[in-house]
Amino acid sequence: MPHVRIRCTGLIIKDDSILLVEYDDNGIHYNLPGGGLEPGETIKEGVAREVLEETSAEVTVGPLALTYEMTPHKQSGEYSMQDPHGLHLIFECQLKVNSIPKLPSRPDPHQSAVKWIPIDEIDSILLFPNIKKEIKEYVETKRNIELIEDHQLEKQVFERE
Repeated sequence: MPHVRIRCTGLIIKDDSILLVEYDDNGIHYNLPGGGLEPGETIKEGVAREVLEETSAEVTVGPLALTYEMTPHKQSGEYSMQDPHGLHLIFECQLKVNSIPKLPSRPDPHQSAVKWIPIDEIDSILLFPNIKKEIKEYVETKRNIELIEDHQLEKQVFERE
């Protein structure tokens, strides 16, 4: 198991609402659609795959919107000390034309729904991780950072003497 688990996550905002995955596990809570990066895939490929697996929706993956780190020994107290060190890379995504989010035919354990939650109601839900404030700030400012992918860089030519 790697030292740090990378979680590829989609942030999908449409009509002032956010697409979330609902879980019923000793009470209702929500997560952004996402999961672990698989060997051999790029981070953006992982985001698109995870969003599709959890919401049945196809997306175009845009810029990096937010990053979140959970380290077991430095955390909010909402997680177990046994939970792995995780880095969530949260990308702004757009639904592809005619792609309609819905509960997948084989949902994750305890996954009960896929829901659009109005941004102005986000404080009334239980969201893990608790990045509600950061999501609202992102929606207001749209400050993001482009992911630099090596395959998109210009090839350098080295002159030999």
